Amino acid sequence: YFDYINDGGGIFGRQLVIGEEFDDELFQNQQVALDIISNDASFASFQATLGPSGWADLDEAGIPSFVWNIHAAESADRDTIFGHFAVGCGTCTQRGVPWLASVSDSTTVATLGYGSSLPSRVCAQSIADSVELYGDDLGLEVGYINPNLDFGLPGGIGPEVTQMKEAGVDFIATCMDLNGMRTLAEELVRQDYRDQVTMYHPNTYDVNFVAEAGNLFDGDYVIPQFAAFEYDTGSELKALYDEWVPANGGPTAEQTMVGWINADTMFQGLMAAGPDFDQPKVIDGLNTMIYTADGLINPIDWSRQHTPPTEGDPTYDYELECLSAVQMQDGGFVGFQPEPFMCWPNDTLAWSEPVPTNFAVN
Repeated sequence: YFDYINDGGGIFGRQLVIGEEFDDELFQNQQVALDIISNDASFASFQATLGPSGWADLDEAGIPSFVWNIHAAESADRDTIFGHFAVGCGTCTQRGVPWLASVSDSTTVATLGYGSSLPSRVCAQSIADSVELYGDDLGLEVGYINPNLDFGLPGGIGPEVTQMKEAGVDFIATCMDLNGMRTLAEELVRQDYRDQVTMYHPNTYDVNFVAEAGNLFDGDYVIPQFAAFEYDTGSELKALYDEWVPANGGPTAEQTMVGWINADTMFQGLMAAGPDFDQPKVIDGLNTMIYTADGLINPIDWSRQHTPPTEGDPTYDYELECLSAVQMQDGGFVGFQPEPFMCWPNDTLAWSEPVPTNFAVN
């Protein structure tokens, strides 16, 4: 993204550069954050998801950070941290997964999570709560829930699959990593149950991983955190991504799109701040902005969405609850929605049919 901006002359006569790269080795995030602050050489930071313990220090130092924002507890109420999605509510119900269960003609849902990960445990319970809330509307029920699996499933998942089979589960929604999903799918095959179950994957939007799995995940769903590549949004920002990322050796993948969106977020903040920009001006500019990534994400109102929302209260939530889901077929992904996003109003918890939406044109 910086190469694209610099090729067009930069911004206000300046070039964007990645000045330093740090490896926090998973557990040294806070130390790296303190190093960034003390050397006073970086205008902003870009971060992946692991080890967010340094976010508080960067926030207090006024250094804008652009991140994979899945750590709601650490980024909550910090107005210098910007993600490609806003601070979420881990315990709130949502309509997306129950809707996927319904469109797959399922009736009995299981939810699974890792016991060692609080977000995973909470996520599994939230999905179960969502199915229970909308079950009467969609003809669904919760048949099995287990939010306490060992991370990585080192002992396998045979007994749990047997219990799901006995409960008549035909849709499994998890809050697990892609390797855990493969272990689960392989056990379903071993118990001759794979073709009777559709699964929702939160983290399997990986072309190479799914291709290597062949038809193991056929019929399953995954929800990327932006408009899935399989849908044509007409977004200029997406067209530029398609041009510049492969040209610079990057794969078309979830991680590169997140980085692309984060870089664009910073650029829009610089533009809002003007030629005499500084860190406070960029932060203030973003925090008065509704950011859409040119239609690639559910629009974020940064003036209010640093604060976590609560169940049934739209004050700090997205205007719309949206998902951009794709289905896995023949070792790849296919779109099935009429528009890149399917959305529900967030001013009510009542069930309604989702509205096809393209934020790049609406």
